[in-house]
Amino acid sequence: MHKRFGFASGVMLGILFVVQLSAQEASPARETALKRADNHATTNTAPAKTVKVSILKSWGDNSIWDAMSTNWQNFGKIPVSVDDTYINSDFTYQNLVNSKANVIVLSNPAGGKQQYSSAEIAAVAKYAKKGHTVLGTYLVFQWSTVDNRGLAPVFGLSSKIAYTTNQVGISNLFVKKKAKSCLLRGITGSSWQSDGYPYTEVPATGNWTGHLGKAKAVAESDNFVGLVSLYTAPTYTGVLVSNFPEYNGGTDDEQLLYNAVTCYVK
Repeated sequence: MHKRFGFASGVMLGILFVVQLSAQEASPARETALKRADNHATTNTAPAKTVKVSILKSWGDNSIWDAMSTNWQNFGKIPVSVDDTYINSDFTYQNLVNSKANVIVLSNPAGGKQQYSSAEIAAVAKYAKKGHTVLGTYLVFQWSTVDNRGLAPVFGLSSKIAYTTNQVGISNLFVKKKAKSCLLRGITGSSWQSDGYPYTEVPATGNWTGHLGKAKAVAESDNFVGLVSLYTAPTYTGVLVSNFPEYNGGTDDEQLLYNAVTCYVK
C-alpha cells in the first residue's frame, strides 16, 4: 500500500509541476520578459550599417586609415569602409554625391600642399549641409603658400583667422573638456597621450582661445595650443583635430578617429 501511495503521489506531484510550469510560461510577465530579452539580443546582434568614409585632397596615405576598414571592430560595433579615390586629385560636388560617403575627411591638406579651389570648398560645404560629417586634421586651413581658410566655416570657425607659418610642437597630452562627448568614447581617464605627429595648427595669436567661433572645445593640449573641437550645425557635424593623430598614432588616436567618423552619421 505504501508503495502504491508513493507512486501515486509522485504522479500527482509531476502533474502539479507541469501545470505550474505551463502557467508560469503562459504568464504575461514572463512573456514580456522573454520579448524584452529577444529584442535586446536582436539589437546587439543585428549587423550595423557600414559608414562610408571618403578622404579628399590630403597630405597622403596613413596606415590608420588603411587599417580602419578591417580593424574597426576593435573600436566599436559600426563597420567602416574608407575610400581614398580623391586623396590626391581634384573633385566636384557630383563626385561627392556619387561616392555616397557618409563622412568626408580632410587629412592635413595644407601640409600636403593641397590647395582647394573655390569650387571644391563650396562642394565640401554643400555636401556637409546635406547631412554628412566632416573631419579635419592638422594643417587644414593654412600652410606655406596654401590658403584653405575658406573651409573654416565648415568647422564653425572664422575664415579670417591667420595661422602660424612655423610648425608648433605640443606635448600631445590632451585634457578632456567634455568627458561625456561621443568623440571621447572608449578613451579612459581625464586625459590621453596622443602618439600622432606632435605638432598642431594654431592661430597666429599662439592658441585657440577666443577663436572657436561656433565650435566647442572637446579637448585641449598645452592650454589650448592643441585642440579637438566639435561644431554642431543644423544638419551635420564638423570635427577638427589640430594635431595629426593618424600619423603613427596609437590606440587612443585610432579610437578618436573611429569615433569622429561614426558618432554623428544620421
